[in-house]
Amino acid sequence: VEKLPNGEFKNELDIDVIVFGRNYAGKKVGPYARLLEFQLNEIIVLEDAWETNLFYILVEGSLDVTIIDETGIEKKVGEIKQGNTFGEMAVLAGTRRNATVKAPPDSTALVLELTRPALRLLRKLPKFGKVLDRSYRKYGLDLTLNDIKNFSPESFNQELLKQLGDSARFVVYEKNHVLFHERDPINRLVFVRNGWIQRVSGADFNPAVADFLLGTDKDVGLDFLGAGSCLGLEALENKKDWAYTATVLGRTEVLEVAVSRLRENPDLAKSVITSLGESSKADNTVKPEPPVDKRVIDSTNKVIETGLVDTTNLLVMDMDKCIRCGNCSLACQHVHGNSRLLRRGIHIERPVKPKSYSIQDVLVPSVCLHCQDPECLTGCPTGAIGRYPDGQIDINKATCIGCGDCATQCPYNAITMVPRDQSSDKQKDNFFRKAFAEIFSLKPAMIPKPVTQTEDLLAIKCNLCQGTPLNPANATRKTYSCEESCPTGALVRVNPREYFSEVKNTLGLIYKDQTHAIGRNIHQRDVGAILWHIFGILIILAGGYFALWGTLKFSQDALLLPDSWLTMRWITGLLGLGGITWVMLYPLRKQVYRHRAGALRYWMLTHIYLGILAGFVLLIHGGTTSTGLLTTLLMISFDMVIASGIFGVFCYIVVPRIMTSIEGEPLLLEDLQQRREELRAKLAEISESDTNPELQNLVKTRVKPLFLSLGYLLRQYFKKEDLKTMLARAREKFKMEAESLGRSEGVRLIAAVEDAATLRRIDALCYLHRLLKLWVAPHVFFTSLMLILMVVHIVQVVYFNVR
Repeated sequence: VEKLPNGEFKNELDIDVIVFGRNYAGKKVGPYARLLEFQLNEIIVLEDAWETNLFYILVEGSLDVTIIDETGIEKKVGEIKQGNTFGEMAVLAGTRRNATVKAPPDSTALVLELTRPALRLLRKLPKFGKVLDRSYRKYGLDLTLNDIKNFSPESFNQELLKQLGDSARFVVYEKNHVLFHERDPINRLVFVRNGWIQRVSGADFNPAVADFLLGTDKDVGLDFLGAGSCLGLEALENKKDWAYTATVLGRTEVLEVAVSRLRENPDLAKSVITSLGESSKADNTVKPEPPVDKRVIDSTNKVIETGLVDTTNLLVMDMDKCIRCGNCSLACQHVHGNSRLLRRGIHIERPVKPKSYSIQDVLVPSVCLHCQDPECLTGCPTGAIGRYPDGQIDINKATCIGCGDCATQCPYNAITMVPRDQSSDKQKDNFFRKAFAEIFSLKPAMIPKPVTQTEDLLAIKCNLCQGTPLNPANATRKTYSCEESCPTGALVRVNPREYFSEVKNTLGLIYKDQTHAIGRNIHQRDVGAILWHIFGILIILAGGYFALWGTLKFSQDALLLPDSWLTMRWITGLLGLGGITWVMLYPLRKQVYRHRAGALRYWMLTHIYLGILAGFVLLIHGGTTSTGLLTTLLMISFDMVIASGIFGVFCYIVVPRIMTSIEGEPLLLEDLQQRREELRAKLAEISESDTNPELQNLVKTRVKPLFLSLGYLLRQYFKKEDLKTMLARAREKFKMEAESLGRSEGVRLIAAVEDAATLRRIDALCYLHRLLKLWVAPHVFFTSLMLILMVVHIVQVVYFNVR
């Protein structure tokens, strides 16, 4: 530590915080250091553990470093001497511990344990910062060499690997750094270990404008490369220039090897060409070609630019399947007490296939993505945020002081501050009474009240439902409340590098599968749903055929067995009753949030198929004649249940697709309603203004009647043009009138035209939102009526048969 002329030490305050702690926002922060004595063979760091919040300095003694080899035997591979640090790489890189560190069998060791916040403060010390930077670069170099060796062990022996390490350097580049320019001589190989690179050809004068030239200039090409790609291999055989400009898109780690060093070592060059050429996706002999479909480039760029591709567990919503029910947020609230999922976020439009007309609209909602390099974790002053054994980022309530630093630093708005003591907000109603009321309630789900408290807060975020009954300790499969409670399968947690195939294709083979993301892409292929569809169709055909065949063969009331009561009417009645009983389990399952009960989307399919089967069988059961008012009303109510249910299924399939085709960025109904009121107020202000009677008359007699008409509303559904195009055409209709009014009033007229056209687009979306819920009220009403009449019917039948 540097001593200042006044006798004080530079960074003295930081050292005091590490050793003694301090008050921060009224709460105690730190200390971040503990001096610990480890006994003989006592483990300090365990190999393959996810503990990434602690690192150490050996104060006295020595420590053994061991690993478990391929045979499962522990082997000593090194020794840590007094004064050295260890464990900091797992903290910096967010990776598992790569070795076990423990006290030797013949002596104790004195170790200074430091938490992550101490690392941030210690890096301010020049000497410590340089040592840490040097250690990180050496660590990155060793890891990269090890990855290359493991990928191609036949190409590299230990001697060649050492020669490659001596010829290479490990470098970390920040966003927008240009690695090299088109037509520069190739003087080094660039192997990407982590991060993303954009290649541009034909725009060496300014690569930044390549995106604008795509599609208009056939000489401009653009593509992306990810981890495992190697650039410049062709220079080992011939002296060449770069055929493109390469720019770093985010924090990127690369291994650079001088071409001249490789040319001096033919054996090493041959091994490099064999190994890295096989892994790399980059074809360095051909410059990037103009894209087949620019939409693929746009979606890939957005996935990389927003950092979604570098998250470890991504939550995505297919908006063509989302029915805007809000059950995902409600499930999160039931499980955690506060919803940690907000249905606003990053919207991505991607073609299903290049040049395909079909577009998939994906929304990544505001929920924790469990980043590889989380900003919230780095900035936490108490070290309350850490990566836990299953790879998820979580917050330790005991050490969180509620400062809110993590919430402001999170780029995805995924951390929420809530009152620490929420006991007064807990529901005390009887569970069964509450569940029964919710099943038949037509009210929308209650929106949680906004947090107004400013003191004694706690940071909360998605923790992948760890520590809840959804994921008990012995569970072999991870379950998430939001995904399990989605009735249509619109929402799913995935590995981003698998889900976004356009990104997957940019990765080299070495790092193709290196991620601890968990999840499967049910948007591409949901095996469970496919099996349920097959089972549902088969059971409808089999059950319907049996009921119809039996009724035609034996008639409804003929005894099937002598001296028994068994008839086809009884069989179809019992079969229909069983189907209805099972169908009514769906609303009960919908109230189960905190325990595993099977994915709601499968329950929905069961509800639909068994409902259709029960309806068909009970129609046969009722016959062609009515036996009284009760049975007539029962059959009518049952028909209405089926009709409203089929209409609901139709709405769930069709309406979301219409919405995604016209809404652009997905918006909540609350957002649409608020924007609609704002636009109505602006139009009313112009209509009632008396500053310019001509403008006022135009808005009243032409603008409003045109854009707020039924025809213009229907145009939103059938024309399906994007908002930008629609507004351009709307402005064109009133271009001459705007010019005749003069500059100032003309601008006001065009603004009124845009407001009116936008208002009609919002009206169209609001009506679609309502249509998704329009069928629910009659469906619930007729279901309730049917159940009441069915109970009366069953009692009547039993009474007369027993009598």
